[in-house]
Amino acid sequence: MASSLHVSLPDEMRKFVDHRSSVNDSYATPSEYVRALIRKDMEEREEASYVYKELLKSAHDIKAGHILTSAEVESHMGSFIENLRTKAEE
Repeated sequence: MASSLHVSLPDEMRKFVDHRSSVNDSYATPSEYVRALIRKDMEEREEASYVYKELLKSAHDIKAGHILTSAEVESHMGSFIENLRTKAEE
């Protein structure tokens, strides 16, 4: 279900939004531009949360004495990077 949100902007910001949502730019309407900004922020927060959780898991593993060889680290990093790429493509 969609709902409306009314936002007051200073003239300079409104001009910027109007420019970004003009025929010459990427967005058809100001609403489309704002939705894109919100989606980007949500994705960035999700990625940051994922990285934080992985760091916590690593800290737990270190405390528990689980130490990986350099080959194992390299393998895990490859999987981690591929996972990030897959998320970015979605």
